[in-house]
Amino acid sequence: MFWKGRVSLTTNCIEYLRGSHIKLVDLKWPVLPTGELVGGCSISVSSSDDEPGIARLLNAHFEEPGSKARAFITPEIIQKTENDKSAIWMVAKDRMGTIRGCVASIGIGSPYPNNLPNHIWGLIDWYCIHPLWRSKGIGSALLEALDFITYRLGRKAHIFLKEGLPLPLPHVPIYFTWLKRRRAGSKNIKALLHTELRVDSYNTIEKETGLPLLKVDGPKSQCMIPFWEKMLDTELPECWVFVDNQCDIDHEKGWMTDSLVSMYAFRWTPGKYLGSKPSFF
Repeated sequence: MFWKGRVSLTTNCIEYLRGSHIKLVDLKWPVLPTGELVGGCSISVSSSDDEPGIARLLNAHFEEPGSKARAFITPEIIQKTENDKSAIWMVAKDRMGTIRGCVASIGIGSPYPNNLPNHIWGLIDWYCIHPLWRSKGIGSALLEALDFITYRLGRKAHIFLKEGLPLPLPHVPIYFTWLKRRRAGSKNIKALLHTELRVDSYNTIEKETGLPLLKVDGPKSQCMIPFWEKMLDTELPECWVFVDNQCDIDHEKGWMTDSLVSMYAFRWTPGKYLGSKPSFF
C-alpha cells in the first residue's frame, strides 16, 4: 500500500453524500518502521549536510528517463523550503552514507474552506527513490517515518499530487485535472523579476532547451485574458508556462494539453468538496 494514511473511497463518498465539512479521519497513529535498516538503508530526518546529496538524487532521478524535463534543484532551494515553507525532509542512506531516497512534507494552506487550523496541512513532494534501490520497501518506510514525525508535530492532513498515470487501486484521487502549457516569455528578460503575475517555479527545466517550467495563475475574469496572455510574453523570461484545464485561456496562443495531475488525501476527507477544484490549482 502506498501510504497507510489512505482514506477509503467508501468513506469519501459517504461524507460527500452527507454534505459534510472537511474533517480529519480517526485512523491509527502512525508507527516507525521496525528495524534499523530498510532495504539496506537507514531512514532519518535530513540535516543541512544532506542538502547537496538530496539535490543530486532529485536532479538525476526525480523525472523518469524518457521525460522531456529534469529537476533543477540546488541545496539552496532545499534550504529555502525549510526556512520559508516549514518543509520536513526525510532521507534514506545506504551503508556508505549516500542518499538513495528522499521525500518532503511542505507546509501549505487548506485546499478548501474549513475551520481546521492551518498548521495541520502538508503537501508530500519530491518523493524519489534511486532506480537501483526501488522495490525494497524504502519508499514506504520513508513515507511512514514522515507520517510518524509530522503527525506528532501537528501536521496531520497531507495532500499528494501525482502527475501522469494515477496511483493503482485502491488509491482513488479526490480531484484530477489536465494541465495545459505553452511557450512564453521574452528573450530580453534574463530572470524572473517583479510581475503582477502569480508565478511558482516547478524547479524543473526542459532538457533540450534548459527553459524553466513555471506554474501561473489564470486571469481573474474573461475580459482580462488578452492582458494576461500579453503579460506571459512580456514579463517573464523564456519559459514554459502551465495552467490547469479549468483556466480561461486564449486557445489561439498555442496552448497544448499536457499531463494529467491527480490529488490524493491522507488522514482527511474532503466531504462535500470531493471532486472540487482546490485553492492551489
